[in-house]
Parts: sequence; structure tokens; C-alpha cells
Amino acid sequence: MPVYTRRSLMPATPGQLFHFHENPHNLRLLSVVGLKVVEVEAERIAAPSGEFAVAVRQGPLTLRWTGRWERVEYPHLLVDVGIRCPFAFWRHEHWFEAAASGATLTDRIEFRLPWRRGGPAGDWVAQRIILPAMFAARHEATRRLFAAPEPPGKNPLARNANP
Repeated sequence: MPVYTRRSLMPATPGQLFHFHENPHNLRLLSVVGLKVVEVEAERIAAPSGEFAVAVRQGPLTLRWTGRWERVEYPHLLVDVGIRCPFAFWRHEHWFEAAASGATLTDRIEFRLPWRRGGPAGDWVAQRIILPAMFAARHEATRRLFAAPEPPGKNPLARNANP
């Protein structure tokens, strides 16, 4: 099964990153160009077996995604899986680890595309083009949010973290 991983240094603590990412409503703050989060239904924070639903618009298309929190281990790990999504299989690990000058955010995604005809070429496109573009933009948006004078801990959409 294909795996995509991206790791970035962030100006935050593992706890701050955890609290930001445990709230699916914060996906609105990480929308990438051409892909807009238009609807989020979720509990305020992640809980094991908790579900969330997201609608994303790309041009005239609206994609609906339902996920479930598989693991929630404060302050280092959140794992969500796709229940109904554009992928045949989706498992997304969010790792938060202390670093000398902040914390690292690591996204690790195991996925399987919904069609077999794309085969290895489809996997290659997802793994080398689509996911890198999406997660590069998301990591940069996260970095900007935490570097801002009012970091997301003060944002009403994010739970305040003081680890």
C-alpha cells in the first residue's frame, strides 16, 4: 500500500499542535488553493471512535468525506481513518514531537486509490504530486498560523493549549 510522509518544524509545542489538529473545524484554516472546506460537522475535539464529516469544494465539484478518530494520544498522536471518502483506503497519522526550536509535525498517510486501472501510475501521481502539494500547503499554513502574533491557541476555533 502506498505511503506518503511529510515532516516540518513548527514554531509551537507538541501540545499546541495536538490541540489545533484535534479540532476538525480548523481544517477551514488549512484550505489549499483551489480546494475550499465548505462544511464541517464534528464534535469540538477528537475522541477515539468519534466521527467527523467534511465537505470540500473544488471548482464545481463538492467532495464529501466522513472520517473516524482511530487513536488519540495527547500530546503526540492523532490518527484518523476515512470511512466514506474519495479513497478506497485512507489512514492519516498526525505526529507531534518536541524539537530544539519548537516541534515537528509529521503527517503519514497510507492510502489506496478507488480505481484499479490507475495502478502504479495513479499511486505515483497521488504520492508524488497530489499529496505533496496538499500537505506542503497545509504545513505552510500551519507554520504561518503559529508564527502569527495571535497564534491559534487564541483562535476561537482552536482549543487553548498550555503544555
